[in-house]
Amino acid sequence: MICAPMRRAWPALLLVALVALAYWPGRGGGFVFDDYPNVVNNTALHVTGWDRDAWTAAVFSSNAGLGHRPLAMATFALNHALTGADPVPMKLTNIAIHALNACLVLGLLGTLFALADPGGDRRRREWTARFAAAAWALHPINLMAVLFVVQRMESLSHVFVFGGLWLYLLGRQRQLAGEPGGGWRIVSGVVAGTALGLLCKESAALLPLYAACAEACLLGGRDASGRRDRRLLLLFALVLVLPALAGMAWLLPNVLAPAAFAQRDFTLATRLLTEARVVMDYLQWSVFPSLRTLGLYHDDIVVSRGLWQPPATALALVALALLAAMAVALRRRRPMLSLGLAWFLGAQLLTATVVPLELVFEHRNYFASLGVCLAVADLLLLLPRGDSARRIGVLLTVAWLLFLGTTTLLRANEWSSPLRFASSEAAKHPHSPRSAYEYGRLLVIATRYRADSPMVPLAIRELERDRALPRSGILPHAALLLLAARAGLPQRDDWWRDLTGRLRRDPVGVQETSAIASLEQCARDRQCDFSIAAMLAMFDAASSHGPNAEVLNIHADYVLNVLRRPDAALELWADAIALRPREAQYRSNRIRLLIALGRDDQARREIAQLRSTGAPLGTNERVARGLESRLQRSARQ
Repeated sequence: MICAPMRRAWPALLLVALVALAYWPGRGGGFVFDDYPNVVNNTALHVTGWDRDAWTAAVFSSNAGLGHRPLAMATFALNHALTGADPVPMKLTNIAIHALNACLVLGLLGTLFALADPGGDRRRREWTARFAAAAWALHPINLMAVLFVVQRMESLSHVFVFGGLWLYLLGRQRQLAGEPGGGWRIVSGVVAGTALGLLCKESAALLPLYAACAEACLLGGRDASGRRDRRLLLLFALVLVLPALAGMAWLLPNVLAPAAFAQRDFTLATRLLTEARVVMDYLQWSVFPSLRTLGLYHDDIVVSRGLWQPPATALALVALALLAAMAVALRRRRPMLSLGLAWFLGAQLLTATVVPLELVFEHRNYFASLGVCLAVADLLLLLPRGDSARRIGVLLTVAWLLFLGTTTLLRANEWSSPLRFASSEAAKHPHSPRSAYEYGRLLVIATRYRADSPMVPLAIRELERDRALPRSGILPHAALLLLAARAGLPQRDDWWRDLTGRLRRDPVGVQETSAIASLEQCARDRQCDFSIAAMLAMFDAASSHGPNAEVLNIHADYVLNVLRRPDAALELWADAIALRPREAQYRSNRIRLLIALGRDDQARREIAQLRSTGAPLGTNERVARGLESRLQRSARQ
């Protein structure tokens, strides 16, 4: 009674153990990059109790994506409610999600191989599926979707992608066998899997495409009698074709607008050219991952300015065309290889085409890498015919699997501490401004802002190196000024001049507003003695490109708390609200100042506006109630 279930469960249990073993060293790596705006500094997410309004605000606190990714945000809020802002439990949760996905992939591939060769060698089929699942689970390109805390959005959305795709294939298996219950599995797998996945991240929108690829390469859209199933055609018209047309109709006017790429150093055309090279890099990293190449920061990539600038651009476009042609040509002879290529290429359609995202991130290959593992499994374990060829194939699969697992373990070890991770990223990508800044920032923290710390020269040297890199922005300038001000060191005039010059020259994005906010906060808290003239010149330079809501918000805080000019601060917050009326923080700041000034009637009107902008979900209700309590206390006093 016990042995039979254990025989069925041991591959999944072994996968879970391997994932835990490979990723365990990386649990202590701390927060990085996008973790800060999405998790660490997102105060709405920091729930400590079970207040309904607080949870509503937390669940919809993400500004990423069209739907705010509420399910993923709910898991972050739950982490915070249970264990506070400690990154370790959040990373352990991510590891558990990846282990769950590994089990789902194992079941998905088992069903897929059974559909591909129902009368073939069952044992060989099962071991091929186990190898491909293990390779995907241990693949180092997937590490960023696990140890990079905020990318739980990616891995969690794929719980529903893998689960929905598996359910779809189970339904098709029953349908082809003439068994009842296939129809509801097919529909719910695609529809519910996509809908639930979209609550985590938009990557789940590709689930119907993955199912359509399986039909095109493997199943042919046929029913048990071998005829075309019109119901499947109708299903894909409803869940794939119509949404794709609607999405393009909505997306194209936005990406073709002049402001779409205003904060990027590439245009739509140069992005498409560059992404051809990026996708080929992804393929290389998926087949032959290199510890020296893989990393969080790839902002050192050279943008393609033409077909031959650099020459690899034209070669990449030709290679992509050949891969697509191979996927089509091999559908009959090597359906699993064809499907692997189709899944890899299909997974790039959202992030490597027209959407003005950043150019390179490894976590975008969380599903694409499964296509590569499927193709490798077919070439090494199913293609060989003779005994000698099969033995060579098995040896190669074992060697590749060990290589993948070892590389992931070494990468996870790089995440064992924040400073170690920053040091390794800076060494791998010496021309990456973000890598240099993050290493310099952590060196600054290590100085504890003491002038006699031996870390001070190292921090200044690394930040100066970052400042000299192309596209470095103003983050290193802000870090240098903060170190100098807090440690009592000289604040060099060229740091301020370069900072304001870059603000006037370059678009003001998230990194620029983050740097400005750090300087303003230090001045506001009386930890930094910055020249008022230099700070005002910074705000003036940041506003030279036109009104920016976040710059206005930071400027208002400085005018109020440093310059002591409340009426000017109220005007600046009013301007910020006019630009972004749904941003609750701006209106909340203005209301608190109105209450402090005794302008109760105006404060009440603003609170009503705050409530209305959070409707119908009531996401601002908790903030509104808190402001009303403050207003009542002020009135009593």
